[in-house]
Amino acid sequence: MTIKGRWHLGEIRLRSGWEPLLDAGHRLDAAEPLRGEVTHAGRVLDFSLTSFNVPVAITALANAVRAVAGGDVQCIPVEIAGQTGMFVLNSVRVIRCLDEERSAFIKWTKQDHRSELAGQYRQITKHVLDEGALPNDAHFFRIEGSFVELIVSGAVKAGMESVGCFGANFVEVPLSISRSGV
Repeated sequence: MTIKGRWHLGEIRLRSGWEPLLDAGHRLDAAEPLRGEVTHAGRVLDFSLTSFNVPVAITALANAVRAVAGGDVQCIPVEIAGQTGMFVLNSVRVIRCLDEERSAFIKWTKQDHRSELAGQYRQITKHVLDEGALPNDAHFFRIEGSFVELIVSGAVKAGMESVGCFGANFVEVPLSISRSGV
């Protein structure tokens, strides 16, 4: 999303300098607070993604997501350039749900410069989710094998929009009928 004059966020780190893994479906258990880096100063947004796809939101937005997503989201306070009331929205749910027959993607290989990611999605240019692989309570999650995309349900989207979510960009992702249902 392009918003002229907006802030851009970089890394999220613990006060000790360690960068926690906040895009792979893992709960963060750390006693020390998070700090966020502003790479370009500008207008503070209600919702932002860092350079590394970590979602950051204001309090009202974090509460709206948590109200629907429950335990699938971990709302972690983060201080960013003196801004208070900001939270990392850590998705702790990962679902194997990409319909590979109907999606378009490239996977990492052992020959790539990131060989440790072999078998994971390097890029997904067309997303189609397998509806049969999605639990009914899936509201806030990442696609297994790709920690770039953050998927939210219509209920989460509605909750976010009800409190205002300047900076969020929603793209509808098509669903396919599960092959197991055929």
